[in-house]
Amino acid sequence: MQIEKLIIAAALLAPTIAASAQDAVPAQNATPAQSVAPVAAPETSTDAAPVAAPARPSDKPGDDAGDDGKETVIVVTAARNPRRLSDATSAVTVITRAQIEQKKPFDITDVLRMAPSLSLVQSGGRGQIATVFLRGASSSQTLVLVDGVRFNSPSNGLVDFGTLGVENIERIEVLRGPQSALYGSDALGGVINIITRRGGGEFRTGGSFEFGNYSTNRQEISARGSVGKGALSFGATRLRSSGQAINSDFRDLGASLRYDRALSSRLNLALLGRADDAQVGVPGQNFGAFNPLARSQPRNLTGSIQLTNTAGKRRDQIVIGMLDRRLQFNDPLAKPAIISDTHDRLQTLDAQTAFNLGRQTVTLGGELRRQKASDPNLMGFNRSSTTRALFVQDEIRAGKLSLVPGVRYESSSQFGHDTNGRISGAYNFNARSKFKASLGSGFRAPSFVDLYFPGYSNPNLQPEKSASYDFGYERVLPRGGRLEVMRFHSRFRSLIAFNPATNAPSNIDRATTQGYEISLDQPFANGLRAIVNLATLSTSSNGAPLVRRPKFTATTDLLYRRGKLNFDLGFVAQGRRNDFDAMFNTTGFGGFSRFDFSIGYDVRPGVQLYTRAQNLFNRRYEAVSGYPAPRFNLVFGLQSAAF
Repeated sequence: MQIEKLIIAAALLAPTIAASAQDAVPAQNATPAQSVAPVAAPETSTDAAPVAAPARPSDKPGDDAGDDGKETVIVVTAARNPRRLSDATSAVTVITRAQIEQKKPFDITDVLRMAPSLSLVQSGGRGQIATVFLRGASSSQTLVLVDGVRFNSPSNGLVDFGTLGVENIERIEVLRGPQSALYGSDALGGVINIITRRGGGEFRTGGSFEFGNYSTNRQEISARGSVGKGALSFGATRLRSSGQAINSDFRDLGASLRYDRALSSRLNLALLGRADDAQVGVPGQNFGAFNPLARSQPRNLTGSIQLTNTAGKRRDQIVIGMLDRRLQFNDPLAKPAIISDTHDRLQTLDAQTAFNLGRQTVTLGGELRRQKASDPNLMGFNRSSTTRALFVQDEIRAGKLSLVPGVRYESSSQFGHDTNGRISGAYNFNARSKFKASLGSGFRAPSFVDLYFPGYSNPNLQPEKSASYDFGYERVLPRGGRLEVMRFHSRFRSLIAFNPATNAPSNIDRATTQGYEISLDQPFANGLRAIVNLATLSTSSNGAPLVRRPKFTATTDLLYRRGKLNFDLGFVAQGRRNDFDAMFNTTGFGGFSRFDFSIGYDVRPGVQLYTRAQNLFNRRYEAVSGYPAPRFNLVFGLQSAAF
């Protein structure tokens, strides 16, 4: 399509355009925020790794701003290099550890809602399948990274957030808009990067336990600090809940670890790993036959070795990563009985070098990825593929103007090759406000299920494609607050859908998503902070209506911390959406809203009593048609920072 070619051409021509602007705008016109190179190589190896080890914000709400009110939150996903959030040319949200701790979430699904244009849908209660829609793109069209390593399933492209805990997470970065020019396949709607905490300082251990209705109980242990010549951060969680209905119980064991070792003043080695093993009852939809015996057992293991070298104005990084996912499902009441044991494996080698040239930072990189999916219960479903990619990005700073063009070439043994481009830019009106925009293309390679699933597949499928743009206004507010208003528009083509003419999936559908986003993060006096996200979404399609995309989403968190007391009052609302009814016809369903509340009190330094109430007013609603959402849930807990 011509628009993708225009995007790639614009990305390639951007350095020439910016060079002209650089000659026209003298350096002394740069704003104070620009006078410091935002992507200069860190001077210490402890903060050198751009994917897994960004500089950490303060643990206190409102402290991501310095004494002068300028923001110092660091974001790494937007450009694959550390840079201040206030210097980003893309639409990006950072959910910090301080926000996670104060919200006291049950799992990661409660945290992801704090990003604009991110709609999370869960098929029932805790532990059930939970997927995201980012700017209208589905979960398989949104790339998820864990410490920079792909987390999407090679089998179907999805990510199930329903069993992921928040232990040992430092921050979550949500990058909105197509990012295939940097990250390749699956990044049509954006990128979600889950980053593990980093150890350091005095070694301490800690833990917590909580209990509540529906036989909910959870225990967590942690260890963090310096260990010999390295630094360790470890967290583990055990969770049990009987659920709100028969066969809706949920049990989970999760652990996360990061170990850093400075090999020299410039060279840092990081070892990272995350694992979870769950058992979930699957009662089925409420308008279908109740199933007291169906069970699911998802297991995930991801890990990486990351080597970062900082040599003057050059920063090198090598990441060797792996994902091992297994999903077992057993439904003895189905006719015939369903027994599946899907096993996904992924190995990746990712390398990049960033050259800081003063007003430019050029990043060159490549990726080698091998993935495999199999199920011994499905004859012939044992497939593998190899992907190779090269990418280049140029971050250009010319006075008040910043431009970030990039291009990525990706070759796959499954479908051939694909090239994607993207260009983003920002113009600073002054030190506090700016206009920013981006234009880019994206693609999603067909999954192994799309290509090879017995009885329902098409080995000739081609990648899904998208072309998108966004633009908006960003302003730094008093006390280090931030306001962002964005308009976005995406066109998808070659979408994979069932074709009745061939009785198989084909690249036949087209769709458009567009809307507005408003994001406000504002600290107030006396320890109070408000985080508000509003988004509208309009969709159209030449085929069946797009389902489970609400017309609007809204989330609000009112956080307070002062002295020994802290609390979080949360509000979640979603508008009307299309979904499937009992006869699998697409129809409209109403929206929902709910309030959550958590409060903690420090009974002594390092020891906190807390309580969490979710669905505070016991609202009945369904995020997915036929699957009742959890009702009122009350939990009491005790947390110790050291023992």
